[in-house]
Amino acid sequence: MKQITKTITLPIDGTPRTFRLKKLDAFSGASLLRLLSAHLQEPDPDLLSLFSAVPDDTLRSLMATCLSHAEVRLDAGWQPVMEMGEWSWSDLEYDPVNALKLTLQVILWTLDGFFGESGPASPPGRPAT
Repeated sequence: MKQITKTITLPIDGTPRTFRLKKLDAFSGASLLRLLSAHLQEPDPDLLSLFSAVPDDTLRSLMATCLSHAEVRLDAGWQPVMEMGEWSWSDLEYDPVNALKLTLQVILWTLDGFFGESGPASPPGRPAT
């Protein structure tokens, strides 16, 4: 069975917090790939440049989608970070740096294995004549 969850630790306000990330579903992942290809046209793209390249409404949608796939471990158990576009864990509501870090972690986890070290699966095309 394919692994779709991952546990990571990020410091929030100096306190290490454990998060459980869930990969985006196929439709959301495809949308993410389309967004990346449209906004990362540099020769050596950096995912961090995505945050400055997309319009505010797109960034908000991207963050809400990614953060709805993250849960934080609290004393009472796992708490969603966002649900239906609203904050469920208010510690990140006014913390853009850590919200972006967590968003990036969900993106990286979702795309894990997509860009393999072996390169493209199909053979290269013929050289132009």
